[in-house]
Amino acid sequence: MLRIFRKVHCRSVDRSCGHVHQACRPLSAAPTKRNQVTSSVLMVQPTNFKYNAATAFDNHFQNKVDRKSSDQIAREAGAEFDGLVRALRQKGVVVEETEDAVKISPDAVFPNNWISFHEERKIVLYPMKAENRRKERQAHVVKRWSEKLNARVVDYTRYEKEGKYLEGTGSMVLDRENGVAYACLSERTSSEMFRLFCKDFGYRPIEFHATQPVQGKMAPIYHTNVVMAVGKDLAIVCLESIGDSREKEMLVKTLESTNKEIVPITIQQVNDYVGNVLELQSKDGEQLLVMSSRAYRALTTDQLNQIEARKLEIVHTPLDTIETVGGGGARCMLAEIFPPVY
Repeated sequence: MLRIFRKVHCRSVDRSCGHVHQACRPLSAAPTKRNQVTSSVLMVQPTNFKYNAATAFDNHFQNKVDRKSSDQIAREAGAEFDGLVRALRQKGVVVEETEDAVKISPDAVFPNNWISFHEERKIVLYPMKAENRRKERQAHVVKRWSEKLNARVVDYTRYEKEGKYLEGTGSMVLDRENGVAYACLSERTSSEMFRLFCKDFGYRPIEFHATQPVQGKMAPIYHTNVVMAVGKDLAIVCLESIGDSREKEMLVKTLESTNKEIVPITIQQVNDYVGNVLELQSKDGEQLLVMSSRAYRALTTDQLNQIEARKLEIVHTPLDTIETVGGGGARCMLAEIFPPVY
């Protein structure tokens, strides 16, 4: 656990779970109008990228590629990372690129699982399930950005000792504008932690369960951001992965009540990372939808038409090695940086 940050003192007890929390009231009043998209992202170079056996047991998108050497896999991942950085910068997105200082984490390329930035002058650090992923939390990165944004650090990582996890904007998909947070519950996404975040930051929690076929059985999907994405006007979501009709109905009603046009995708498209996309904007305000080339190829004509009708330009680059070996796509590689609004 990082220990260089200002502590948030416990002041109240959450009766629903019996624990004294750092805040059972919102940490501060939420902005009257949050922005849904940003033009700035944090990306971490995949210095030691490889198959992570510690996460593969419940991330069924990961694959061990024995026909390639570890050096070849690392080189390919590095080239894919560089390609996405170039593509984003060419479209006017500010990419804040940093090295993996520890150089031992296989999944450092996925920073959105351990850190998020909020317009309320908050930076959040999250509890992660895999012990070897906890080393990804880099003190110098948090220090730099807390000073640059004059932001307070909210540190949930101590809940790892209690076996309670919430892996950032992998576990949650945030509708920042409307104050709604969506979470597909799994071993990496604790309902208690999700609701604590929502209480602290003024979000309405929408929980559901999603599954995928694995070796003839249905298994929980490990992260929410592979089954859905929410932008300003569109919500890309795999409704067929949600078995509980009441959960599905609540999800659809909430999306519709917040004026999101639903782009339904299939389980096969989830496997192709069509759900693992992120809406960004250029410095000039051009709306972009970022995804891998694999995800782009999997889109149907009707889905492309829906996206293009919303004046979204698709930005895609090949991420085959990162997706195949790491089990995460374009969205997982991007930690959005939201400058303070007050």
